[in-house]
Amino acid sequence: MTAVARPTSSSTASGWIRGRLFPNVASGIVTVLLFPLLIYLAYRAFLFIVVNGRWDVIRRNLNLFMQGTFPRDEQWRILVQIILMAMAVGVGGATASAAAADRTREAGIATRRQRPTATLRRFGPLILFVLVLLYFATTANPWLFVLAVVSAGLLGSAARFLPPRLRHLGWLIAVLALIVGFQAVSGTTGRSWLATAILVSIGVWLSVRQEGLSPLARLATKTALVALAAGVVYGIYTVVTVPGIGWDKWSGLHLTLWVSALAIVLSFPLGLLLALARRSTLPALRVLATGYIELIRGVPLITLLFMGQFILGFMLPAGSSLSSISRAIAAMTLFTAAYVAEIVRGGLQALPYGQTEAAQALGLTPGRTMRLIILPQALRAVIPAMVGQFISIFKDSSLLYILAINEFLGVRSLVHAQADFRSVAHAETLVFVALGYWAFAYSMSRESQRLERRLRVGL
Repeated sequence: MTAVARPTSSSTASGWIRGRLFPNVASGIVTVLLFPLLIYLAYRAFLFIVVNGRWDVIRRNLNLFMQGTFPRDEQWRILVQIILMAMAVGVGGATASAAAADRTREAGIATRRQRPTATLRRFGPLILFVLVLLYFATTANPWLFVLAVVSAGLLGSAARFLPPRLRHLGWLIAVLALIVGFQAVSGTTGRSWLATAILVSIGVWLSVRQEGLSPLARLATKTALVALAAGVVYGIYTVVTVPGIGWDKWSGLHLTLWVSALAIVLSFPLGLLLALARRSTLPALRVLATGYIELIRGVPLITLLFMGQFILGFMLPAGSSLSSISRAIAAMTLFTAAYVAEIVRGGLQALPYGQTEAAQALGLTPGRTMRLIILPQALRAVIPAMVGQFISIFKDSSLLYILAINEFLGVRSLVHAQADFRSVAHAETLVFVALGYWAFAYSMSRESQRLERRLRVGL
């Protein structure tokens, strides 16, 4: 009679140690060899953080790291912008969650809301970074500001209570908050009204439903309401004119986040179009897309950044001027789009041709086949690679320091130009900047993994 080994319980400390650290002989040897090294590294880190580190360099320059050389009397703009961004995130997240709940209810599947502890774990890296910032704060103002940001996010989450037929208004409110938040710093003069007018017009077009009218009357009604909405937006922007702060005054972590976000948002549709163009049956379009992708992927990003600074101006009409930051965003967008195109093309090629044949058998046009059948599956399959590329371009934004643009890493040069920190505390500032990059990059990675689990990528 063979004896059956009793399972090791992981509910106790000894059971957890045996199951995780000593499950077999090989793992036990590795644990014994690595344990002293980990203890030593932890001891050195403790000495650096608690005993030897000169963290007053962060405490005295916290505002410089966050906002850089932004004018002190105009910093209220950044505060308003962040509050509006938090509201947009709250509205967008609540709308997406409510829409998903609507779909699951329609499918007859029970839903359950996410626990607060799960939300805290979800945004753990960012919460840790915020707590570090609050630790270095010398006044109560940062605490009050964080409270205002959290309140704005919670207020925006009330969008989940919108009725299902008005669910799309949540997305309209979220994007409007993003645009207005950006314009709180960039200003509302010039053609800044155009983006808001287009967005409001699209929202009005999708919201208006005229039952019982002929197609021509419905089209005329929607067109009139869209024109009225655009006119109202133009009138508001004509009356409310707020001069903006130019890109040349933006710096610090504030600049890093905006440059990265704009490069990511602009590169995705461009990369998607390039991927479709490379698979096109039109030879000229396919050759142009292939040439662009291979050329950009064969050139380092820093080269494109220098070309954007010194060559892009010759390609623009006479009299037009782009700031150095705008040129950097253009270079980063063009660079990322080439990699996004190859990632999307890989996802498209991974799908069997039977998907297209099945759509053709159902009578779908090529455009509807690509939009409804092929692209959703291809983009779902390449989520890990896509987010990895976005994380890479976020970290590569530190290359702007070479162009004398004081982003998050470049602010260190301003800090160490001060007499008190000219030759000391270099490691401390590097660790602080690295923590900031890690918090945002790891949060992006965790959101990618969460999206993969929800979409069952790889299954």
